[in-house]
Amino acid sequence: MQNNTEKLPSVQELRFSPTMKRLTVFIVLGLLVAFLLKIGEILPPFIWALVTAFIFNDPIKYLTWRTGKPRWVWSAVLYLIIFVALVLVIALLVPAVKQEAKILSEDVPKIQQSVKDNLGVSPTINIAGIEVQSDTVISAVDGVVNRLPEIAQEIGPKLLSGTFRFLIDFLLYLITTFYFLLMGARPVLHFFDTLPLLARNEMLGLFERADRVLGAYIKAQFFLVLIMSVSSFIIMEILGIRYAILLAIMVGVLELIPFVGPYLAIGISCLVAYFQPHGAGLSFGLDGVMLAIVVAIVLFILRQIEDYLVIPNLVGKILELPPLLVIFSTIAGAALLGPMGLLLSVPVVAVLKILVGYLYYKLVDADRQKIILKPDTESEELLETLNRYESGSRLLLVGAKGEVLRKPEVLTRIQQLRATRKLDVAFFVGEDEPTSHALRGSGFPVVMQEQEHFLGNED
Repeated sequence: MQNNTEKLPSVQELRFSPTMKRLTVFIVLGLLVAFLLKIGEILPPFIWALVTAFIFNDPIKYLTWRTGKPRWVWSAVLYLIIFVALVLVIALLVPAVKQEAKILSEDVPKIQQSVKDNLGVSPTINIAGIEVQSDTVISAVDGVVNRLPEIAQEIGPKLLSGTFRFLIDFLLYLITTFYFLLMGARPVLHFFDTLPLLARNEMLGLFERADRVLGAYIKAQFFLVLIMSVSSFIIMEILGIRYAILLAIMVGVLELIPFVGPYLAIGISCLVAYFQPHGAGLSFGLDGVMLAIVVAIVLFILRQIEDYLVIPNLVGKILELPPLLVIFSTIAGAALLGPMGLLLSVPVVAVLKILVGYLYYKLVDADRQKIILKPDTESEELLETLNRYESGSRLLLVGAKGEVLRKPEVLTRIQQLRATRKLDVAFFVGEDEPTSHALRGSGFPVVMQEQEHFLGNED
């Protein structure tokens, strides 16, 4: 029987050429950047919400896995805990800060007179090796103090409008935080699912590295500010330092400024300790000089405990950024985004370093053939493996034992093989610094990026 069924017409699908795809990506990214710059003023509550959700994502994942309860249950519980904690902090902290601010305003004339008395002892004062007339410094101090009422009048209306804006931003922050807690990393993972399999594996590895850097730094900064604020408040309260709450908050916030911030906090605290009232029954009877010295010593010891015990355990060496770049990133972030820039500038630069490194090795070293060696590979087997590859090959060796690669005779034989066979050999040894030093000393390139950046033949 003849089949009279007509053949369905084929569906024509519009396909983008590689050039069109690249052009589309550039246009979309350009429009996105322009849009974000245009709406930059409304971004802070959303960014703070993202940071909060990022900090608490791991506890929610753990509780969900541990109890078998859905994510929304623990998101709601954690959200309520955060909300109650914020309300309690505001309810307890704001009245105390207002009270200390009132005391500070009443003490300003006394501090002003104390500064005059100290400066009036000598006609000149030495500031960083420069002789300055005491009258000049007194006039500058008087000018600042006398302008305080005028500054307060100027700030009043701005403070009122700023309070209204703060309430709106705070409400947005609470709502957005809850949605971010519910979503977790699902949007990012769904995006990766749309990528081709080859790109998906590499992008996931890149995302995991960036996630580790961001997680380590942001969580560490959150806990450092909390630890330093609480511990410095306890110390100053015991020593009887005035404005202990204001100073403790300042010490915690200045922790966000690398290198300079902590010592600036120590200096300000010492000045307050020196100029506050002294006498029997106050601050253990210490005079201004001794009290300032005690404050400096205690805060310095606290800083050393943080540097050598807290920071290594919270952050470790995961950022691997030069100190000068950290300082520049912090200043630039503060100039662009204010307090949010202080917190986010350094981890963002660390993530950019990962991305730039990834692109660099894609452009320079992606054609290396990756050779994964067994953990028990000995020197003869390593040399035999290298000898199997064609002349002119570019190779990356991963997994070789450090003690094998530190032997001078082995490195000499690899050098000879490299010269005769014209092999371009590089090594990945992770964080094994002695082996890395030995290889570099023998003229071999040592790759610092993780091995998934290299594609090719695996042995």
